[in-house]
Amino acid sequence: MSGYGIITFHLMEKKVYIILYIEILFLIFSCNRQPEKIESHNSGNKNQNFYAKGFSVIHYNNVYKIITVKNPWQGANNIQFEYYLVDRAGKIPDELKQKPVIRTPVRKVVCLSTTHTAMIDFIDEPNSITGIAGTNNVVNPKIRKQIDEGKIKDVGYDNNLNYETIIGLQPDLVIVYGVGSEASQVINKLRDLNINAVVNAEYLEETVLAKAEWIKFISAFYNKEKLAEEKFLQIEKEYNNLKKIAGSVKEKPNVLTGLPWKGTWWAPGGNSHTAKLIADAGGQFLWAENTSHESIPVNIESVIEKAQLADVWINPGAANSLREIVSVDERIQGMTVFKKAYIYNNNAILNKFGGNDFWESGIMNPQIILKDLIYIFHPALLPDHKLTYYKKLQLAKS
Repeated sequence: MSGYGIITFHLMEKKVYIILYIEILFLIFSCNRQPEKIESHNSGNKNQNFYAKGFSVIHYNNVYKIITVKNPWQGANNIQFEYYLVDRAGKIPDELKQKPVIRTPVRKVVCLSTTHTAMIDFIDEPNSITGIAGTNNVVNPKIRKQIDEGKIKDVGYDNNLNYETIIGLQPDLVIVYGVGSEASQVINKLRDLNINAVVNAEYLEETVLAKAEWIKFISAFYNKEKLAEEKFLQIEKEYNNLKKIAGSVKEKPNVLTGLPWKGTWWAPGGNSHTAKLIADAGGQFLWAENTSHESIPVNIESVIEKAQLADVWINPGAANSLREIVSVDERIQGMTVFKKAYIYNNNAILNKFGGNDFWESGIMNPQIILKDLIYIFHPALLPDHKLTYYKKLQLAKS
């Protein structure tokens, strides 16, 4: 049967008791951070996430797993997907006979985002990828080789998904994402075609470690939870060590982000993962007082005025040079940070089509991104570091 997931709008009483019990345990032990371990319950063993809030995994007697994804797009409220995973070598339990079951490990997967490909590569399963939405965006050399050899097909993008191609690939799983509720339309369409689909909502998480922790979600479909846990703990350890180093600084540079788009400057909210990343790197985000988790629209005049306080400017859209920045709005030339040319963008690794690796492998390398930003904000803290995802913008040749 198709594993497209069940949307539920309530929790059974038994689940409430489980969740409350887990939360109590977490409060008791959170002061003494330990590597993730499975807590025992009568009805199942639940993997405890320490950062990610959007999903959970419960193991039932090593026979099957239930993965729950909550509110997986912007504006979603009380929406929940459940996926039932059973090992290929085992029988489907009687209680799951009427459920949409996904057999694991999956062997053929279609990804509708390059972040999904990065997660799959992270657990050493790139050969399982048979289709990608927008193959030109892929940077990973191994996966690009598969694309060039015709082993991975382009399945279209957004509203132009090629369902015929997806059907022809006969995937065990399609990994979906959606900025809005249109994701449910894609899932329903795939369900009608008897194709398993799950929704990955890592982009909604509020910190980069929480986003990276979704590797535990992906790994469950490959039965590689142990490997994912081990590798994630290494990321977490390095990230927190770097955060501690940056936390020792007394003077923090004021940080400007973004670039105007159609007359509006979109600034990350003060509670966004970008703002928190800047803080972890020892920077002071200019809109830190804003309480939004999402980007906020700001008129250009206000930004130019506030930007006079900026010491460094990062993530100016897709700009590759100072000249490209000025071409957006000539008034930017008057900004102090522009005159100092202390501007860095996260597009140091691009493929020939313009695909940006920051939005691909960066999902699983938050510690490297943090290291880049610490070097930009406080070069003396990491004098031997070479920028990976970031580059300093120069004045392009005419």
